[in-house]
Amino acid sequence: MRGTKLHHGVALIEVREPHLLAEIESDPVLSPFLGDRISSCCIAVQPQAVSEVVRRLRAIGHLPQLVGDRKES
Repeated sequence: MRGTKLHHGVALIEVREPHLLAEIESDPVLSPFLGDRISSCCIAVQPQAVSEVVRRLRAIGHLPQLVGDRKES
């Protein structure tokens, strides 16, 4: 099928409420690291920027939970 994409090494932000994602997207420090919205509650993040994104999320009052933080063998 044309247009089908498989992304390797993707990082995502997933929130429970769409307004939280809108808040994150509007942050001028975070916005350069954000990619496409996957859904109203999920957005892609540049994988190399995860540490910076986590620091910034904490600084603005979010408590990110890292999921699947493992190196591939």
